[in-house]
Amino acid sequence: MSSDHVRVYRPLGALLVACLSGVSLVVMISVIAFALPDRARGDFTLAQDLTLLLILIGALTVLYGIARTQVRVDADGLHVVNGFRHHRLSWPEAVRVSLARGAPWAVLDTAAGETVQLMGIQRSDGVRATRAVRDLRAAIDAQGAASGDDVS
Repeated sequence: MSSDHVRVYRPLGALLVACLSGVSLVVMISVIAFALPDRARGDFTLAQDLTLLLILIGALTVLYGIARTQVRVDADGLHVVNGFRHHRLSWPEAVRVSLARGAPWAVLDTAAGETVQLMGIQRSDGVRATRAVRDLRAAIDAQGAASGDDVS
């Protein structure tokens, strides 16, 4: 992999759902806050308004975590973002990528014997997910061959 070549894999379905859900929530809360008649709006207490706002902030935070999920591949290795968790793996640490039948997303096996969930590559994306796993396998094989490691 060349030093300037960067690939980013994102789950298309999850990204669309997160964005559309976020917009829908903001529209619904805006309608409640601004479009209701004063008579109906007056029935809401400050505590209810704050509760609604906190629920909106919580929901948007979760949706943001879903939307930012990705697997970034560059010359140094892989940078995995699963919601609000980050994993940075160098090429020698990456051993094998799999997308098992029925699994929701790909899994990366590491040289330390651990696994890292690759939520940026989701089975629900179909051919895109299969292609991403093949690309990652090829990159791991190429990097292993370049460094003299035996990667299977």
